[in-house]
Amino acid sequence: MILNRSQIAREKVEQLKLGVTAFTETEEIAERIRKSVKELELNVIEDHTERGIWFIPQEEATTN
Repeated sequence: MILNRSQIAREKVEQLKLGVTAFTETEEIAERIRKSVKELELNVIEDHTERGIWFIPQEEATTN
């Protein structure tokens, strides 16, 4: 089965938009995710581990 890296990145960005943490083992997919996160202005923290990169969505801060 051939996996399309662009499609994988898009699916992971959709996860982030829903508030779900996403993980990738490859720098190529991580770069695609970073690009989309920046374009969409998502509030995401990156956690780099020995196995890969976690993208963790952050809740928007509310001010009263």
